[in-house]
Amino acid sequence: MTARRYDVILVGGGHNGLVAAGYLARAGLDVLVLERRQVVGGPCSVVEYFPGYTAAMTNSPGSLEPRIVADMRLEDFGLAFTHPDPTLVAPFPDGRIFVAWREKARVVEELRKFSEHDARAYDELFAFLGRFAEKLGISLFEPPPSLRALTANLETPEDEAAFAAIMFGSVQDLLDEYLEADEIKAIVATLATNSNQAGTSTPGTPYMLLQRPLSLASMPAAAGYDPRRQVMRGSTGLPMGGMGAVTQAMQRSIEASGAHVRTGAEVARILVRDGGVRGVVLRGGEEIEGAIVLSNANPKLTYLDLVAPEDLDPAFRERVQRIPMAGSAFKVGLALDGLPRFAAARTDEEARLYAGCQFRIAPSLAYLERAYDDCKHGRPSAGPVIWGLTPSVMDPGLAPPGKHVMSLNIFHAPYHLAAGDWATEREVFGERCIDTLARYIPNLPDIIIHKRFWSPRDIEREFGLVEANITHGDMVPGRLFSQRPLAGWADYRTPIAGLYLCGVGTWPGGYVSGIPGHNASHQVLRDLGAAKRGAAAE
Repeated sequence: MTARRYDVILVGGGHNGLVAAGYLARAGLDVLVLERRQVVGGPCSVVEYFPGYTAAMTNSPGSLEPRIVADMRLEDFGLAFTHPDPTLVAPFPDGRIFVAWREKARVVEELRKFSEHDARAYDELFAFLGRFAEKLGISLFEPPPSLRALTANLETPEDEAAFAAIMFGSVQDLLDEYLEADEIKAIVATLATNSNQAGTSTPGTPYMLLQRPLSLASMPAAAGYDPRRQVMRGSTGLPMGGMGAVTQAMQRSIEASGAHVRTGAEVARILVRDGGVRGVVLRGGEEIEGAIVLSNANPKLTYLDLVAPEDLDPAFRERVQRIPMAGSAFKVGLALDGLPRFAAARTDEEARLYAGCQFRIAPSLAYLERAYDDCKHGRPSAGPVIWGLTPSVMDPGLAPPGKHVMSLNIFHAPYHLAAGDWATEREVFGERCIDTLARYIPNLPDIIIHKRFWSPRDIEREFGLVEANITHGDMVPGRLFSQRPLAGWADYRTPIAGLYLCGVGTWPGGYVSGIPGHNASHQVLRDLGAAKRGAAAE
């Protein structure tokens, strides 16, 4: 069967695919988005954990770029945020808790509870990162810089020392230089090791702390509130309706611009003729023609599964096969019969405030390093690192009256197990995560109504995340810039004319920023403009 022809076909309706579709549709192109699942959004889509209890795989839009929110007019299409205050809590085994308030003075007071020195040095650390981001002189909103360009602005020994510390050193070394309290170091280090197969002693881990500084250096904050000014995650707020509200607003935005969205439409093959893309074929056999195809899928899935072997050079395929992809994501969803109460909460009001924001369980640098050690040897971590949220506290519509839904993102659960398999280990590790969290939320076991666990294999199967790697490849310097996903092919183009990549496996990677989709779509528009100019000159 042959369907109509489109200017552009998007393979995958995750957030970057939707962002790319929005820019291309507003440029006047006829755009079709094809999504395998019944709802767009990928890990950011609405997930009904249990009947009446909804959340998502992704907990928060902490990296969502204000520029993209504005360009897509997402607030006009129904996106609204609630802003918990505090934004984040991090409890510790000795009963203390770090509370990240929105007001800077209150954060300083929290830091002072752990270290007078750190109350001063905390800002110095992030000021250092901000200066370095400015010094690099690169933009997240442009194709990635070459390694030569990355170092072009290093003019002094101090510049080179900063580059070495961030790109070649470990986050533990950097934090040891600035901070003294292990608890505060651990709070920062969780940002540097999140989702990566990396520990606090792994070279290059400080780079992850550059995400917001590089964003601000690329696009300075405008007047008024800008969440990027706040260094800790959580400042963006929580979308009303859950994370799926973000991608639902994106769908409404792109459809208003003329784009078409088809769900339940799995792409089986990207069609190529004479070295150029000509469309796609769906799992059921339907063929759809398109002069340009953008894939929001993992680069390995795109090149190795969606493109026929004969359509790529064998040497190129071998390079793709060698891209490291081992992930370690695990997910826990809980239905609760009451409010989860942190042991550190002294009053009912504190209990409500702490329950309404994000929380992290990673109490020390040693804890983080041991979790990584377990993972790299193929063992689910004995001490799980947990990023959690109970979104129904701020948005009661996500659960039945008087009930709550808790969403836990767990790391250091290796896709490849040294012993056993996830069919049996899933329940064991899931219960370990609950037991770990119960040390900080003592009433948790008593209020659990339902529980659901997603192993790395489940996450791969349900959301198409290859080996449960949520960033389509680790976010460390050697796999970024002009090396992402492959040296020589980091500008969103591919060896097949008309085929582009637009997912987080491209520069600058990240989480729910939308920048890869923005950049890929603009590369397409530049190429179309160049083609038109060339045709006019003939």
